[in-house]
Amino acid sequence: MRKEIDGAEVIKYTKSKDFGFVEFENSKNKQITVLAICNYDQKDVYYLFACDEQLNVLGDTLHYTVEDAVNFAKEYYDQREIEWQDL
Repeated sequence: MRKEIDGAEVIKYTKSKDFGFVEFENSKNKQITVLAICNYDQKDVYYLFACDEQLNVLGDTLHYTVEDAVNFAKEYYDQREIEWQDL
């Protein structure tokens, strides 16, 4: 796992798994396979990145704690358990 995604430090990430897809305007779907919780410049906010298998960011959400990002991911991606890895 890279230490940075899109210039943000990776705090936690998931192993490759099917988290659904993102539909783009051109009607092409991109599979979400990795979730990563990241932080820019040690600020007090965290981003939950939805990534493809090459760790390209397909979408993100903003959270004020790592725990908020973890809980949001479980609900939004309809997963009972998400196995997070610390970096």
